Amino acid sequence: RIFQLLTLLSAMVNAQSDCRLWLAPSSLSTEDAPKLGLFAGVNYSAGDVVGQPELAIPLIDFVDEWNRRNELDEMIISFLEGFMWTTDYAGAKWESRHGTVMFIPGHGILANYHSGDYNVDWSQSSVLLRTPPVVPEAGKAHPSRGAITPYFNLTITATQPIQTGMELFANFGEVWDGNGTDVYQDKLVRSDYKEADKLVDALLDFMEQYRDEMTPQVADDVLEFITRTILTTAAGQRAKAIKSLIPAHPGKLQAVKDVGGTFNYRNPDLVKSPKWLLKHGTCIDNIRSGPSTIPEAGRGAFTTRHIKEGTVIAPMPMIQIPEIDLLNIYPLDHEAEEPDFDQPPMGQQLIMNYCFGHPESNMVLMPVGPMVTLINHSREQANAKIKWASRGDKPWGNTDWWLDMHPSELVEDSYKYIGIVMEVMATRDIRQGEEIFIDYGDEWQEAWDEYMEAFQEVHSKDPSWPLKADDLNVEYKSKPFKTMREITSDPYPKGIKTACFVEWEELPDGRPRQTKNGKDIAGWIGPTEPKDYSGSKMFDCRVIERSEQLENGLWNYTISGEMQIENVPHAAIRFVDAYYKSDIHTQGAFRHPIGIPDEIFPQPWRDGREQVDDGE
Repeated sequence: RIFQLLTLLSAMVNAQSDCRLWLAPSSLSTEDAPKLGLFAGVNYSAGDVVGQPELAIPLIDFVDEWNRRNELDEMIISFLEGFMWTTDYAGAKWESRHGTVMFIPGHGILANYHSGDYNVDWSQSSVLLRTPPVVPEAGKAHPSRGAITPYFNLTITATQPIQTGMELFANFGEVWDGNGTDVYQDKLVRSDYKEADKLVDALLDFMEQYRDEMTPQVADDVLEFITRTILTTAAGQRAKAIKSLIPAHPGKLQAVKDVGGTFNYRNPDLVKSPKWLLKHGTCIDNIRSGPSTIPEAGRGAFTTRHIKEGTVIAPMPMIQIPEIDLLNIYPLDHEAEEPDFDQPPMGQQLIMNYCFGHPESNMVLMPVGPMVTLINHSREQANAKIKWASRGDKPWGNTDWWLDMHPSELVEDSYKYIGIVMEVMATRDIRQGEEIFIDYGDEWQEAWDEYMEAFQEVHSKDPSWPLKADDLNVEYKSKPFKTMREITSDPYPKGIKTACFVEWEELPDGRPRQTKNGKDIAGWIGPTEPKDYSGSKMFDCRVIERSEQLENGLWNYTISGEMQIENVPHAAIRFVDAYYKSDIHTQGAFRHPIGIPDEIFPQPWRDGREQVDDGE
């Protein structure tokens, strides 16, 4: 029996040893502000994909002032804003005219921010240039339309070499970085580390060049002169901060270089040992995404390795949303530019379909663990279930006392962090590559059956559906875009327009630089590589001229937007759905949270919502 236990333990350790990504307490975590973090389980080279591609779930017109109608709403939105991304990252800026933001589970929420450096960043081209899914079929009605996010394949890549055990820090953008101002000049910012790294490289090169003459005393004198005199003149107010990153002894400069720079040298606690990860963390690369085996489900979650019965497949850290009605969407009065709250809600935010809830509670929970939002429903094929995470010997997990609190308390300042954690556990052995299913519950199943009945009644005789931007992006991959003159007699389908990726430069001397109407004219110079594509370079545009077909079988264009841009290649133009015209805005699209089993749902979270709704 002892031998069997040792064999099982050995198998568990071996299964963890090839884990590429871990969830554990962040190096930035404190007792007052607990944080979870992501850690590399293997060495990554710059450019490597880290983890699996994720979904992005838009929240339409959500963060505007009009939604902050009372103190609780304000507290909830302020809390949620700390986990949201701008729509540029997925090319979703045309979903609405107002405050639309996105939830990106996995890396988008669990990879933390560090003012000193980041080692992972979004590869935006992976979602901006994504190939649309085969389902739903172009021009055909489908139950999934409006019920699942069209934004997928959001991929994170390493921006520099990442060693095993290193915590992952994401690029949160310039807004988070700030402008670097610091009254006392002693707060380290990202640019300080970069300048310090340049100085370390220059010092090492100098000392190598004059190695024969470089006695220890001379090396000390050179280092002191440069950091005390030259650096003060060259770096100005930032000299104090930069100097603090340079070792006082020349012999340690190479050590700084060897560990990957001043950021890693100054923060050695950001790298955890395999033993520490095994003790304090949990492996989170048991799931990959792929087209679901259920036609109506869109994408699904599949195992990356064999999972034994009773094993935790994935943790599900949760973000609490204590007021489900905050996810209601009301008719928008475009003249007043705010919703008409006197009217009944016209629907709910798409994120409702990805949340967990209970019919007797106003609280819903948004799972943010990698890939868990892809786990679909099946009563017949269910091979997993959800349960509350147990702290056990881990210093993290479910914060048990939160289950005894009223939901509205969980967005007060003392609780604005991820303290609720559930787990997906295998209820039988699951083969590698098999799709993972859970049972969403009776209420969800009843809602889905009712929705499908109504869907069939409407679309059984006429299954047609308006063409969308994704459909035209497939059709026009090697077909010429229409000029404005051609569109007047042969328009694109309603609700679709063109957008262009643009980097530009002034035209050479001798070329007109303005149109007759005073619009500036410039030349297109990029983006030319997938890595250079970003949503911030994506603009409204209209094609005004088209070249003859080129040798590559495509065309170049002159486009008009805020400027007139010449020589725009075919690949830099995409169709997008116009404001409020994508499938997400479909009236009557399915909306219902995933059910948390009644037997494990906390009594203090029940506020009689089902009884109130039934009595109205």
